[in-house]
Amino acid sequence: MELILTVGVLIIKEGNVLLVRHGERAGHLTGVYGLPAGRIEKGENEKNAAVRELLEETGLVASSEDLTEYPNDVYTADIKRKDGTTKRFQIKVFICRHWSGALRGSDEATPEWVEIAKLDEYNLLPNVKEIVLREVRW
Repeated sequence: MELILTVGVLIIKEGNVLLVRHGERAGHLTGVYGLPAGRIEKGENEKNAAVRELLEETGLVASSEDLTEYPNDVYTADIKRKDGTTKRFQIKVFICRHWSGALRGSDEATPEWVEIAKLDEYNLLPNVKEIVLREVRW
């Protein structure tokens, strides 16, 4: 199975984590929650891709200097898609501590602040809870 490389952004504020709920136009199943994340485009480095994905999926603005790389961690998961296939994704996570702007959604994703203590109540993509809790412990 082909490995699809992606980057994601983790933002935690006052006991909440910023997640996106995938909508009708997303490739992920509708209603599934994940980090703001996506594929690296040709000619992009990982941090610039993460900054772009954060803006596209949430409306929040950050710079590559605002991102801290999760130390030596990448997460891999097989994820079911709307087209009936299962694809293997690998995500490299960046922590964002400074941003500006207001949340705005799109047909693909709706950003939401989710209470970390209530993550079990959400339909999460694989590894999301583990990524969030690791940062909380770190």
